[in-house]
Amino acid sequence: MVKDAAVFAKGNVKGEVRYAPFQNIDDEESRREMKKFNIYPLGRIAEYPRHIPYNSDKKRFLEKTGRESFEVFQYTFKVPGEASSYNVMWDYNIGLVRITPFFKCCKYSKTTPAKMLNSNPGLRDVCHSITGGALAAQGYWMPYEAAKAMAATFCYHIRYALVPLFGPDFISLCYDPKDSSFGHMIIDKEIIRQCTTGAQDFRAMEEDKGCLKQSLSLKSSETKMPCANSKNGWTSKSLRNGGKCGLYTESGYCTDTDTSEKCPIFPDVASEEAWKAGQFQRGLSKVGDVLRAPVSEWTPPTPSTMDGALNVARAKRSLADLDEDYEDDDTSTDQSSSEYTIPRAKRRRSSGMTEEAKAAYILMRLHVADAALGSSGGMIR
Repeated sequence: MVKDAAVFAKGNVKGEVRYAPFQNIDDEESRREMKKFNIYPLGRIAEYPRHIPYNSDKKRFLEKTGRESFEVFQYTFKVPGEASSYNVMWDYNIGLVRITPFFKCCKYSKTTPAKMLNSNPGLRDVCHSITGGALAAQGYWMPYEAAKAMAATFCYHIRYALVPLFGPDFISLCYDPKDSSFGHMIIDKEIIRQCTTGAQDFRAMEEDKGCLKQSLSLKSSETKMPCANSKNGWTSKSLRNGGKCGLYTESGYCTDTDTSEKCPIFPDVASEEAWKAGQFQRGLSKVGDVLRAPVSEWTPPTPSTMDGALNVARAKRSLADLDEDYEDDDTSTDQSSSEYTIPRAKRRRSSGMTEEAKAAYILMRLHVADAALGSSGGMIR
């Protein structure tokens, strides 16, 4: 079996069939002559469409046509008296015709197609030289109208074999070998111009199809994206996290910066310590105002010693109520114990202060203790 032999398998066409095969020939003489070429499958060519992918590294075919494959009809024929079989193939979507078998059948050299293109300015731009991919598709491909006109210049001997491709009128279009123009392989420039316009139109259509496919693909990917609850627009993640507003959101929606009074933000540990220190400092400032002393003279206790300070203050106040000559001694406090003990009261001789001075001194100490108690209570709240 020949490597580039035709493969016939029934199937469905892809895309629009713009170039259908001619299979119903009314002329009796034409049908008789066509039988001599053993055309297969005559009358059923459209039942065997073929898909031939083509993706070359050079990308020239893709750039010119916007396509990466051929969608073809095909048939085979034999020249009477010869054993060789030739495969006729064309793209039924855009009309590209593989013309290489025509040159082989008419015994032209391999360099003839290149010379033919050089003799017709502009024709090379709309033709394709396929050198890779499936062997059946390799060779020169030419737009339908140009291929029909070109084949008429040198295919007189096989004209009936090409009727299923080019139609019954092709028989009369072929140059007789006695004609001086036979074999020159030069076609009308207007045909080349029409083929150029047609190639551009086909490429534009392929680009539109590509854009449509891309648009549909993007739309499909959008609809397949994981979405939230169809009713409320909530995702399980957003309900778990609760956003920046925690569990105190006013509604089902809350942004990073949208927080009202009903949606409090509780401070973390570090912020809470700073807040307590600030409250204590403000309490000391008030005491300093009363005593007319700068705030810097006061050393604020840490939150860990707050309870001890309260116990000391209470003890001082109780002893002061019992004895007007009470004077505390901070050094007598036992720091090794986990709880503060009441310091031992000391008595001393009168220092010569008047009763009024002693009373003022005791009132001042009571005021200081009350101020410390008030600021500590605010922090606890």
